[in-house]
Amino acid sequence: MGVMISNKNVLKEFIKFGIVGVSNTFINLLLLYLLTSVVGIYYLISAIIAFVVANLNSFVLNKTWTFRENLKKNFFKKYVKFFVVSLNSLIIDLAALYLFTEVFHLYYMFSQAIAIALSFGLNFFFNKKFTFTNDLKRPEPKVQC
Repeated sequence: MGVMISNKNVLKEFIKFGIVGVSNTFINLLLLYLLTSVVGIYYLISAIIAFVVANLNSFVLNKTWTFRENLKKNFFKKYVKFFVVSLNSLIIDLAALYLFTEVFHLYYMFSQAIAIALSFGLNFFFNKKFTFTNDLKRPEPKVQC
């Protein structure tokens, strides 16, 4: 029964993580478009700026809603972990963005959407295991002889 409850919780967190991901994708793509097509910033630089803004939104929503943690508790420590995980996604994201835009000649907005989708699963896995872990140490079970 404990495994079943745990699996339900992970599925629920995964779905919430996906919903937060949709809002972040919207923020990311909107900023990417505005910074690139309206302001005139090179699309890879715009992608980095959009990533930083969407990343902060993602952290706050995932910490408070997806993983149901107090926002103020260990904020800096958790954000650093979250940002480190996200930096790995940013590397994948930028490489895919460049590849799809420059090599396959896709419109940079489509390239970005594909790049975001590619890193979603890895983001959830590493944030679940590394960032949003239960900080409380569970006592060792007592063994009776």
